[in-house]
Amino acid sequence: MVRKYSAYILCLLISILVVALYNSNFSPLNRLEWKIQDLLYNFRGQSNNISDIVLVNIDDRTLNEFGSWPWHRDRVADLVAAVGSGQPKTIFLDMFFDPNVAEDTLGYTGILAGQMSWTKNVILPYEINRGEIRTNRISTPKYLYPFSAQVNNDLGVLDENSSLLAQKVFLPPEELCQYSAGMGFKYVIQDLDRKIRWEPLIMYYDGYYYPSAQLMAAANYLGKPASSIVVSGGDFVRIGIRQIPINDRGELFINYSNPGNSFVQISAADILNEKVDFGKVKDKLAIISVTAERVADLYHTPVSPNLPASEVTANVIENIVHANFMKRMDSSPGTDMLILFVLGGAFAFILPRVSLLYRMVILIISLFVLANLNFILFNSLKILIRSLYIGLEIFLLILAGPILDNEFLSRFSSMPGKQPIKSKVPKLPKIETPHRDFGTVRPPAAMPGHSTETAQSNIATGMMDTPRHPKAAAQPDTTAAATVKAEKTVSMVADNVKEAPTDETEFEYNSKKYEASEMPAEESPITSTPSFGIDSQQLKNLGRYRVVGELGKGAMGTVYKGVDPAINRNVALKTIRLDFVQDPEEFAELKERLFREARAAGKLSHSNIVTIYDVGTEGTLQYIAMEYLQGQTLEEMIRKKVKFNYRIIAQIITQICSALEYAHSQGIVHRDIKPANIMVLSDYTIKVMDFGIARVDSSSMTRTGIAMGTPNYISPEQLQGRPVDHRTDIFSLGIVMYEMLVQRRPFRGENLTSLIYNIVNTEPELPSSIDKSIPLLFDRVIDKALKKNPDERYQKAGDVATALFDFIQTFSGKRSMPV
Repeated sequence: MVRKYSAYILCLLISILVVALYNSNFSPLNRLEWKIQDLLYNFRGQSNNISDIVLVNIDDRTLNEFGSWPWHRDRVADLVAAVGSGQPKTIFLDMFFDPNVAEDTLGYTGILAGQMSWTKNVILPYEINRGEIRTNRISTPKYLYPFSAQVNNDLGVLDENSSLLAQKVFLPPEELCQYSAGMGFKYVIQDLDRKIRWEPLIMYYDGYYYPSAQLMAAANYLGKPASSIVVSGGDFVRIGIRQIPINDRGELFINYSNPGNSFVQISAADILNEKVDFGKVKDKLAIISVTAERVADLYHTPVSPNLPASEVTANVIENIVHANFMKRMDSSPGTDMLILFVLGGAFAFILPRVSLLYRMVILIISLFVLANLNFILFNSLKILIRSLYIGLEIFLLILAGPILDNEFLSRFSSMPGKQPIKSKVPKLPKIETPHRDFGTVRPPAAMPGHSTETAQSNIATGMMDTPRHPKAAAQPDTTAAATVKAEKTVSMVADNVKEAPTDETEFEYNSKKYEASEMPAEESPITSTPSFGIDSQQLKNLGRYRVVGELGKGAMGTVYKGVDPAINRNVALKTIRLDFVQDPEEFAELKERLFREARAAGKLSHSNIVTIYDVGTEGTLQYIAMEYLQGQTLEEMIRKKVKFNYRIIAQIITQICSALEYAHSQGIVHRDIKPANIMVLSDYTIKVMDFGIARVDSSSMTRTGIAMGTPNYISPEQLQGRPVDHRTDIFSLGIVMYEMLVQRRPFRGENLTSLIYNIVNTEPELPSSIDKSIPLLFDRVIDKALKKNPDERYQKAGDVATALFDFIQTFSGKRSMPV
């Protein structure tokens, strides 16, 4: 009985484990969840400027012109008067004013108070000392009490932890309090990772509840007095009829806009010098704050590691004024646990009933749907769900996928000395794939998950791709296509069983699922090429490596998926065709070149370069064992017309630069940078592949004048037979960047001759002339990378990364150079 339901029990145990982690608030997972939620901000599109909130910045230029900070209060009064002349609806003077005898004696405090009495719309913040417990003392501070908030229950008291507790408040000088239009506290709340995600809106002090300065400024701008602010603990704060969602601690989750370009910003120097159109502040909410680099407060937030305090304040006020709230779905943990159990039960019912292939397809599609649902809810509906634990459950099921077969689990539950119960699957006719005529089979619709495109998506290393002759493309050879299908059949079977089966019945049963009659109808784009007379279906080993499947083919050979049995590591086995060479000397030279390639590339150890493990010979077959990757090539993504956002393009190019900079420092030039040789992993990590035509600069083994590489991406000096160096890779990289931006190459021609002429002589259109939305930075980088004269290009790959560094930092806020 246990053996019969072992797969179902395993799925349910995984669900129970995830629910237990969810209930325990496992700290590492909580931090990971924060990172995932923060990442969503980086994929949010550009937001429109928020025109009704204006930031008046006392910046470095202002301090250089009007004196260092802190100013005397009469200078602050001048700024308040200048801003007030533009007739803003509300002025939030975002700075603390402590009692100061010198300022009071010199009359500067009185001057500021006089300007506040003239404008009548200045909101002031005050500082607090946080308390640990709520006191029972009741006091009504003269200037603070009028700005207290109401509570919507009969007792007028909320739960002790439903708001910030203050032990002491530090109000501005009495003269300023007397003429302020409102006052509120300011206090910073940080999560465990030191990021600011929440803003406390309510504080309890000596028997009454008081609003934050941001809440008070928003209420004033909306034309509502402090008495209209009503608090409902753990639910919402209301200003009139507007409800502001809060958590059970009285905090608002901040829905950040894009940093730096969302709010109208004016230098205080321009205000004081009257060099600005004061219509920009008319009927607006003006926030006066210090943003000079030397004295400003900078906060670590989900959108930037150094966001000025003024922008944090502006985001909070904007959320309240525009009701721009992020709805968080973490207030009902019972619902989350129910979802986890329901998913666990559904997967437990479905997964053990399908093959391993469909098991993986179902789980990967589920992850894909979850990620897209998370993205759509966040960006379109402003709903933030706790998707990490659902994703964790699916991920654990993916890891457990290969062992969910009842037959597999039953072997571990068998008693010692007993034979495992064999599957009662009837023995099916044995399939002799190599001897069947697949050319006469009528192919039905393609099986889900087995398109030609998918079959190539896990190719671990790029092959030299030679375009087909037009006539050959127009008149495909059905026999060759059938042969490719037959070879793909064996590859799928090998990938399904993972290793040579020991039970003949089991192998035949699994094979039946991948008969040639069930193969996809699409023609494979890979031409059928022989491997030195060795049938790829009969190839079991290359050296010590066990061959378990075929990943892809190219003009130069075949790439297999293999396993290193010594350490049970997956590898990609790249074979090189030499069967077309008739001259023994040329054969020996090509064979030696393969070993030179492996030795050159084997010296490279970098996170963005495919690792070479081994090189060897199996009979007449030459092979290289290298790192096995799962992802898709940049060529495949471009062919699918993937619309890259500019941040992703910059990050991809920067990683390629990092790989090339390292290789060049080792004296190795790639000489064939192109999208087919760039693997993009699921996390957008880049792996540069196929240093097969790389040249060791210090060696004379490569003959000068022989142009090697893909014509569309080749440099002018290669085409002209001139000596090449590492700068040829920079030219090819510029073409790759161009193609990612506009979905076409910069140099084109009706035939090979015109293509070569254009590469050597013509200047391409700039990307922004094709698509006006492309940042001009990319024009400048590509224009310099594609210079015909290598001396006029970037001299190092790292220089390209440096040019893109500030652009990447705008999104991610990274402080260190990528290369």
